[in-house]
Amino acid sequence: MSKRKQKYFKLKPDWILAEPIDFEYNKYTLLDYIQKCEQSFDSFKIYPDFVEISLHLANIQSVHKEKTLLLVDKKFEFCDDEILLKELYPQKLPLLTSEQLLEVQKTLLFSNNKLMDTFNIGKSLWSIVYESISVNSKKNETNLPKGHGFVYQHTKGNKSFNVWEYSLRKVKKHNDTRLYMDLIWSGETEGKTINKIILENTTWNEITDVKKLPVFEVTAAQDFPFEETLVPMIKRKVLAYILQSVPKEDLETFDNFKSVS
Repeated sequence: MSKRKQKYFKLKPDWILAEPIDFEYNKYTLLDYIQKCEQSFDSFKIYPDFVEISLHLANIQSVHKEKTLLLVDKKFEFCDDEILLKELYPQKLPLLTSEQLLEVQKTLLFSNNKLMDTFNIGKSLWSIVYESISVNSKKNETNLPKGHGFVYQHTKGNKSFNVWEYSLRKVKKHNDTRLYMDLIWSGETEGKTINKIILENTTWNEITDVKKLPVFEVTAAQDFPFEETLVPMIKRKVLAYILQSVPKEDLETFDNFKSVS
């Protein structure tokens, strides 16, 4: 696995079989990893740890039941990229001695409960943050099927805003629809309305009539880490709103729009 594909990982997916194959070594490797994840969770940083822990849990079960490792070969674009089941590929375990197999079994038994406890912390935190973020459609909701529009969010004290362009894109390989956001404004409004900020900063003026595009307002109960929590949750909340409002087959997606998180 290349460094580029694994840049968000704190622990390699094949850590259980890293030399030396020794329970005590693996035990402290895992505890160090869990400590780092819990430190991130303490700071309300949900991604990428939440996704990575899920992969390690799946691997514990796969090694135990199927005698295979689950590896992922993908380019991670953003820290909140999910790992789909169809993106995993199995790799048979190497030939191990009876002593090594015993060390692996002890590692699996110890790791499952520890990882599950940490996963449940992340899951609870995810739910708390998700429920504390509200999304409201402010204008042009009838044009939601267009598949792109704008999102703005008040920062602390409502003195400044973050404004994004959003666009839906189909991932044909996985028959999946994802929402991408491009930050076009961050700062005080200087007396300008959100509509004026959008018109002055959008990259879409030459492509479409931006005045007719949907606009969402987002509010958060508190300040969350921007890249690791706030943006991922906004993307999921806006996508859920759109998918609940528009039949999936009626959505238009735009692969030609530049999309970054």
